[in-house]
Amino acid sequence: MPSEGIEPSEPLIPGFVPVRELGRGGSATVWLATEQRSRRNFAVKCLGRRPATVSPGEAKSAVLREVRLLSSLDHEHLVKVHGVVELAGSFDGGLGVVMDYAPGGSLGQLVSSRGRLGVGETVTILTPLAQVLAFLHRHGMTHSDVSPGNVLFTAQGKPLLSDMGISRAVGDAAGVPESGTPGFVDPDPVVRGTAELQPQRDTYALAALGWYCLTGSAPDTAARRPPLTLLVPAVPTALAVAIEAGLHPDGQQRPSAAELGVAVYRSAAPEAVDLSVSVHATVVPELMTRRRALGPRSKRARIAALFSFGRPGVGRRHRRAVAHVSVRRRVASIVLALGIVVGAGTITTVWWAGTAWQAEDRGPAAGASASAPETVLDGVPAAAEVPAAARNMIRSPNPEEAIRGLSAIRDTALSSGKFALLDHVNVQGSAAAASDGRLRDELIRAGLVLAGFTTTLTSVSVEGPSGPDGATVAVTVETSAYEERDASGKVVGARPRGEPLELRVVLLRGEDAWRITEILAKQS
Repeated sequence: MPSEGIEPSEPLIPGFVPVRELGRGGSATVWLATEQRSRRNFAVKCLGRRPATVSPGEAKSAVLREVRLLSSLDHEHLVKVHGVVELAGSFDGGLGVVMDYAPGGSLGQLVSSRGRLGVGETVTILTPLAQVLAFLHRHGMTHSDVSPGNVLFTAQGKPLLSDMGISRAVGDAAGVPESGTPGFVDPDPVVRGTAELQPQRDTYALAALGWYCLTGSAPDTAARRPPLTLLVPAVPTALAVAIEAGLHPDGQQRPSAAELGVAVYRSAAPEAVDLSVSVHATVVPELMTRRRALGPRSKRARIAALFSFGRPGVGRRHRRAVAHVSVRRRVASIVLALGIVVGAGTITTVWWAGTAWQAEDRGPAAGASASAPETVLDGVPAAAEVPAAARNMIRSPNPEEAIRGLSAIRDTALSSGKFALLDHVNVQGSAAAASDGRLRDELIRAGLVLAGFTTTLTSVSVEGPSGPDGATVAVTVETSAYEERDASGKVVGARPRGEPLELRVVLLRGEDAWRITEILAKQS
């Protein structure tokens, strides 16, 4: 963030209008700028204030190197570069790299504001970063500076890896960079005299990020570092083991970035990242992952009073009315589609973390197994619970037919209040089951059902190769209009028909039926 007490001097960026400074480092300042032609916001990394030891030619070479690297890579968790411009004004003679703007700020800003993050948030952050590092390693590159300042967030809480300026490719004569962010640099000595990559150094930095998220500080050396479970008793053992394996002092003993990511994702349920306390005030309305009450303490107190949080003596009737209001608001902001309920805060958890292991160049069944390692596939519901046609569909060897049956069973559960049916729709322990479980709990708490709710699948097609035990199905879904009714049958709310939504549904097959394990965003 800009230094306090220092008024940033605006750069002149051809074709752009500077808005505000986003941050600064030793050799660059990043500005938010609006493109005059499109009115879109971009982040412009301005290189102009060069250290005395760096010549203009060296600075320009570094910028062009970063642009060449990033323009050759395309990954949803990698900040995209759109071009280079020559700067004027206070950065006269310098170059500006035009990049995607990440309004959610950096991981460094987030942890500085909050002190430490939760286990679920840490899983949500580390899993996609492991994915993008595995992508770089497969393409013969390493990042070499995976650090809190280089992890950015979109307004949806989607993590992005930025700043490839010191990364290295196979055969690079420059060798492995010595530079990096203190605390996140592998202490294992760099192997010199080799053209091979050393991706284990990125693995160390990724594990160090996990430690940083959970504790609020970078890890110490192995000899002086206490067990993570001692510092954070609430951390699951599996997550602590995964992070400490990535921090192993011997680089050859560490897991790969992909292996570390899978271990992290399996260790605990992901949760949306709360960015509300760290972003600029102008960004707050854009956020889709706010969970905290915003504003001064008095406003938080008024909000808490409105929802009766922690207030003894509130009458049952008042609590019931507040529950109805709260759930109606939550349900109204939820996309009810198939085996998952994707709310504003949940969308990050399911889409960004879940997509990671589907995007690795493997079959859908392999990806599904990785993201649901300890799942249980229940038997087919009893005949009295669901129509015979739906039961036969989920038994079908054809995943396209199975998903229609699963959707029908889920519709029955939500519209009738027979929420136990959801256990027969989703793989137990999966992201889909967790998300539907949250909706079920909210509805039960308020005593509501979604009368007349149905899901229409307007298109269904298997995406990529499928096996007998797993498949990914691309679907376009539309939800019907429905009413929210209480236990007496009284209508307490009504919702219109939903807009079409394109999704990718990951299915697993048990002994005799298919189940949903994840719902992912349809990739463009």
